[in-house]
Amino acid sequence: MHTDHFIDQLRVLAALKNNPETERTLAAFKLVAREDFAGKGPWKVRSALADVTLPLRKTPDADPKWLYHSVLVVLDEDKGINIGDPSLWVGLLARADVQPGARVLQVGAGVGYYTAILSKLVGPTGLVVAYEVEEELATRATENLASYDNVEVHHGNAATDLIGTGAFDFVVSFAGVTHVPSIWAARLAPDARLLLPLTGEDWWGAMILAHQSDEGFSAVTLGRCGFYPCTGARRDDLAAEVSALFSEPDHLLDWRLRIIGEGNQLQFKAEAA
Repeated sequence: MHTDHFIDQLRVLAALKNNPETERTLAAFKLVAREDFAGKGPWKVRSALADVTLPLRKTPDADPKWLYHSVLVVLDEDKGINIGDPSLWVGLLARADVQPGARVLQVGAGVGYYTAILSKLVGPTGLVVAYEVEEELATRATENLASYDNVEVHHGNAATDLIGTGAFDFVVSFAGVTHVPSIWAARLAPDARLLLPLTGEDWWGAMILAHQSDEGFSAVTLGRCGFYPCTGARRDDLAAEVSALFSEPDHLLDWRLRIIGEGNQLQFKAEAA
């Protein structure tokens, strides 16, 4: 089975810990068929090492087996939009430990692959509210997720056009931000967490896992990352600060920081040991 090999590959490549969070996350990945979301093959895929050495390639044929590897599946080559690297996201979601029954805001649904995985993690008592700003992708996501009763897909910008009033236990962005938009902060449940690519001027930065504090947010970095920018959740001045912040290699992984204030008063500070 492609899925068995895929799960073993993710376990090894992501250096996952042997714990219940890992097993629940891998089980969710195993339940979602990648070919249901990738569109008609052959597919353009990119190795997880592509930013270092390897170019984009088209799969030899339309056999779904090519999708069950640690590859990004290209959705829009010109814009740099992909179904993201599963060996990256499996580790991030295991670390975030998304709970059954959670209400999740997903920013950047793409075609719905990771929406489906989040749906499996929260289970029938949870809810995933997914936003996608690209109309074509939002339409595909809506079609792909039609059978998922615990998912809502919206075509729109979650950073500016978020609707409803319910609180979220978990916010995850699949596009790079420079700050937490106030519209997200206002909708966080007690003890909510945010999994965000905090990225700079060149779209590169670090993934952070954050929670609210008295002054703003406390966060820990989970590793270097590069993401398409999130419209409405970026400021040029902060992008420059983020680039400088993560020019220090020691800041990319297991570094604790505080995001203090808001608007023009927003600051990034190292968290006291």
